[in-house]
Amino acid sequence: MKTPKTSRTSKTSNKPDKPILLALLALLTLTIAGCPLDEDPSFDDWCGAELCHWQTVQGNIQKVPTWNDHDYGVSLLGPQVTLTQKTDISSVACLEFKVIANLDPAASVYLEMSFTGDGTNQYRQRIPSAAWQPLTFLVAAPTWYDSLAVTISKESDGLAVLARLEVSSGEGCTGVPIALDNRPAGAWCEAGAECTSGACAPSSVCSQTLAACDTDTPCTGNTGPCVAWPATCR
Repeated sequence: MKTPKTSRTSKTSNKPDKPILLALLALLTLTIAGCPLDEDPSFDDWCGAELCHWQTVQGNIQKVPTWNDHDYGVSLLGPQVTLTQKTDISSVACLEFKVIANLDPAASVYLEMSFTGDGTNQYRQRIPSAAWQPLTFLVAAPTWYDSLAVTISKESDGLAVLARLEVSSGEGCTGVPIALDNRPAGAWCEAGAECTSGACAPSSVCSQTLAACDTDTPCTGNTGPCVAWPATCR
């Protein structure tokens, strides 16, 4: 976690500007909060001219100072830049995003997510323009997924500098979860249309082994009892 050392001041005052003060408070809060689920959320780890944990798929980036001359982030150079990271996140129902950035109103920068592992995005949201004001928002993830790739996509000219993009497990997500079809056998499901097989049904399993059971195939020994299991793809 980056710890700010100084803050920029105006020529007429020794007090930090409001956006910088908000960024300071946000980083203090992030220090106290739980660990982020993505790698290098503060864009600190550079391997030469590239980020170590974010893949530059398109365009050019640069390590630059952010709201503090001693605190570095990533500048998205030019009109077309794409950064992506494949995370180890799976089955987190409510995803919380914390963003600190300096984005011109003219800069179109999007947050995208793929829950399928094949590069197809099921979520896309423009990040609002801001001058280091901390932004937080929640996303109701699919009811089942086993991979998550996070993408930052810049699609126009304009200043775009990111100091932080953190993903964590959140609370209070509302609305319908993101739809995700083509789920494999064994994945949680609510309807057959979500499954590659077209079949979604509940089952019964032995509580100690999770082996299938029914009246014709009861649990034996200490493997039971036979209990109801939520609907899964067949």
